[in-house]
Amino acid sequence: MKCYKCEAELTEQKFCTNCLADVELYKKIVGMSNFFYNSGLEKAKIRDLSGAIVALKQSLKFDKKNINARNLLGLVYFEIGEVTEALTQWIISSNIRGKKNMATEYIDRLGANQAKLNAAADIIKKYNAALASCKQPDGDDLGSIQLKALLGKAPNFLRARQLLALCYIKQEKWDFAYRELEKCRALDINNTTTLRYMHAIDEKFSTDENGKKKKKEDTSEFAVKTMDGHDVVIQPAGFKEKKGSNTILNMLVGVAIGFAIAFFLVLPASISKGNAEAKETITSMGIELDAKNLTIAELEQKLSNSENQIKTLTESLEAYTGTEGTLLSMENLLKAANMYLNNPEDYMSIADYIAEVDEEAWTDTTSENYKNLYYSLKNAIGPQVSAGYYKEGNTAFKNGQYEDAVAYLEAAVFFDQQNVEALYVLASSYRSLQRTEDERTACNKLIELFPGSWYAGRAEQYLKELE
Repeated sequence: MKCYKCEAELTEQKFCTNCLADVELYKKIVGMSNFFYNSGLEKAKIRDLSGAIVALKQSLKFDKKNINARNLLGLVYFEIGEVTEALTQWIISSNIRGKKNMATEYIDRLGANQAKLNAAADIIKKYNAALASCKQPDGDDLGSIQLKALLGKAPNFLRARQLLALCYIKQEKWDFAYRELEKCRALDINNTTTLRYMHAIDEKFSTDENGKKKKKEDTSEFAVKTMDGHDVVIQPAGFKEKKGSNTILNMLVGVAIGFAIAFFLVLPASISKGNAEAKETITSMGIELDAKNLTIAELEQKLSNSENQIKTLTESLEAYTGTEGTLLSMENLLKAANMYLNNPEDYMSIADYIAEVDEEAWTDTTSENYKNLYYSLKNAIGPQVSAGYYKEGNTAFKNGQYEDAVAYLEAAVFFDQQNVEALYVLASSYRSLQRTEDERTACNKLIELFPGSWYAGRAEQYLKELE
């Protein structure tokens, strides 16, 4: 630990041996900052990212120059998709200490890849567009489509996944909402918003033997009584309150006497004892943290060496059991097949499950039967689903709502690549938004799939204008 005045190394003395500055309180403050940093690090290891953010912010309140806490806070923000917040913390960290600082490396890695920065900016823009859609009357359907497209590119964006769950709750798609919230818990195990949404669903529904949500039955043996418009007291039905003015008066007198005794006799002694214990705890804590600081560098080096091994193993495991893994894709495909057999006319609900199957996760060992089932279901409902999305997208395009049009039309083309009208209007929407690369890709697909057609001719004209 260095002196805050002269930057000299501090000893066990209560003053700096170089400039003689009083550093007793300073040591305690730095010790408390390190204590909260260690707490945040432990929480981050078990994916309690919300708790980690609170602890690390508290650490920075004690010592804003705590580089380790600030860098870790940036990493936690980056893990939940908050790239802007992460960059803010790393830039502040690099300004505090420019050399031998991991924040500089994080910024260089992100800044060296312009495509990643553009993707991050695009994700934030799409999230804001989806949020605006959700705020509109009956905009939950469009918002959920935009959010699913966004999460396909940024599956760790916690706020977007929570908003998607909220859209499903408003649409009363309880199973979909609960599934998204479980993914949120996998990202951040103790996030307050996630737990509040899950609690709201649990309060309204119970789970049967097959794992499905069903509404709880009202019980007649309880009655609800509201007091002052806020407090709710649940009492057995038929309960009657007993009135007795003398009893109530005696109780009030007894409570008043008890408060007086506690205030004049017990409270001062308790406060004095509590202050002494708190002072002793802070002192011992500072001593312990000073000793721990000597080993922090060694532990961080060991942690850095282990992170690469853990990352490799985690990626292999998540390929099968993660929030977007193979097992989850198989489960979604089976749900889609079951719904198609029981209710084949409910195209949009089947489409929701089909859209959750991750084709990019397939490998050479993926079963051919699994692939055939996926394509069979997608082809069976594709034209109907694509036609519905095209209708909504074409209307949005005519109204100049190009972002909304892209969300609908991308879904339409996903379910039916032969829908030439959807593909053409999608290319026109990209053109209106000046998304050059996306426009070029859509035009090339029109030429490839529909050679010699009017649409292919228009696509060739678009490409010439791009050149």
